[in-house]
Amino acid sequence: MKFTKIFHADLENIHHAALWLGFFGISADILGLFRDRFLAGMFGASRSLDIYYAAFRVPDFIYTFMLLFTASTAIIPIFLKKFGEKKEWSEELLGSAVLSFSLAVFVLSATAFIFMSQIVKFSLPGFLDKDLAQTAFLARIMLLSPIFLGLSNIFSSVTQAFRRFFVYGLAPVFYNVGVILGITVFYRFMGLAGLAWGVVLGAFLHMAIQIPSLKNLSITPKLKRLWSADLKRVAWLSLPRTLGLSITQITIFILTGMASVFSQGSISIFNLALNLEYIPVTVIGLSYSVAAFPDLVSFSINKAKDQFDRYFSAAMRHIVFWTLPMSVLLLVLRAQIVRVVLGSGVFNWSDTRLTAAALFILSLAVVFQSLFMLLVRAFYAEGESWRPLIINVASSILSVGSAFWFAASLGRAPQSGFAQFLSGALHLSDISDIRVMSLPLGILVGSLFNFIFLFFSFKAVFGWFPTRGIWRTLFQISAASAAGGLAAYWGLNIFSNLFNLHTFLGIFLQGFFAGVLGILAIVAVLWILKSPELFEIYHSLKAFFLEKEKSKADMVPAPEPEKLP
Repeated sequence: MKFTKIFHADLENIHHAALWLGFFGISADILGLFRDRFLAGMFGASRSLDIYYAAFRVPDFIYTFMLLFTASTAIIPIFLKKFGEKKEWSEELLGSAVLSFSLAVFVLSATAFIFMSQIVKFSLPGFLDKDLAQTAFLARIMLLSPIFLGLSNIFSSVTQAFRRFFVYGLAPVFYNVGVILGITVFYRFMGLAGLAWGVVLGAFLHMAIQIPSLKNLSITPKLKRLWSADLKRVAWLSLPRTLGLSITQITIFILTGMASVFSQGSISIFNLALNLEYIPVTVIGLSYSVAAFPDLVSFSINKAKDQFDRYFSAAMRHIVFWTLPMSVLLLVLRAQIVRVVLGSGVFNWSDTRLTAAALFILSLAVVFQSLFMLLVRAFYAEGESWRPLIINVASSILSVGSAFWFAASLGRAPQSGFAQFLSGALHLSDISDIRVMSLPLGILVGSLFNFIFLFFSFKAVFGWFPTRGIWRTLFQISAASAAGGLAAYWGLNIFSNLFNLHTFLGIFLQGFFAGVLGILAIVAVLWILKSPELFEIYHSLKAFFLEKEKSKADMVPAPEPEKLP
């Protein structure tokens, strides 16, 4: 396949698509690591960085709420249906989505702009007046980002529908490029406002990269009607998911407000650890889920239950196959990861230890969060959208409630038995305020119960538990992950005597070689156990790199003319 045609390639193989998405996910995450390193080195876990992260909360909530018109999980099935009937009807659907979204986001953003000072004052009780003013100022600038990201979502629905995953995966890379420019260039001239303008630039680039693919597909949104029956169906299908994600944003909103009354830098520590933990979730869970969704929709439309079941099981097996060992390695190598990625400039030793401790807790949620992405898309492909909402509300309540309980327990004087146990287990006994640990603990509790609730609901909807065909994989990857974790831990002790751990290079080499040792142990155990997934991935990689160029007729799959159930 020629490089110039990769942008418009139809990747119908789930492994090929997931590999491309994973590749760009990794690229975006590498840039994200540089972004966080620049921020940590420049500000440390300080109130300034707290302000930057807190400023995201309102714009992010607006973006999430606007998924009512822009959620690809709702647009794709209807778009494919309309495209199969008449191309012009699918373009009118996109045009209605663009017009309705633009009007709604303008109204919401204008309202938020006017009342931003009151919103941040209510939501961040631990901030001083000057901190609140700075947060409101940055948040007002960032209100431009939901506009660009929402339009990007609408455009990416088309690229996903036609499996143009290359350009879809490239968008987050461009987003992080914009954010990094804000940190490294704009900040020099505009101070903290430069960081916010970098976010806006990244959102604009996220949208702009989608446009050439639309032109290549000869898809042009027709701006004829503000509202239509098709858009009403999109909004109805999106409503539960939008409300569910909005509940998630409200949860983060509340947790951020909690962190504002903890010691300065708590918001920063929580967000930095969350960013690190979310890398395997996006690289694996999101990649396989996004790659699987169009075909799950297709099988559901055609009532191809056996194909749906097999395709879902394959995706789930591979998510577990990848995320479980990554979770274990993240847990074992957390200190080295934090020190290498964030340990620069004014990011001090206490900041490092607290972030590593938070990462330890969050690493336990990687598998649950990754599987959640696939389970939710399976429900949506089947036309089941309200169950995930109800489950998400219940899980969020448990997450916030448990975070408050943990915060009260960790802040009690004298320390409770739980606080003593946790501070000892995480090697934080000499740090007086560890209430920030209540936030990742709350996330862990919510993620666990979210998965459990979805697991049993899956049986009610599909008639079988999502563990079908996964037990062998689970046994093999659990054994391999345990071996890899032990090997990595042993490697840390061995290499600590070989490298100077007071230097960046020494820490990097210790963690790198310990990680390599862990990965080799994982692969060796899987090879001995003859893991089917290992050989599937090997053959898929081989086919991927040796794949011949597709014919032009293969570039766009046949659209589905049938209605959703």
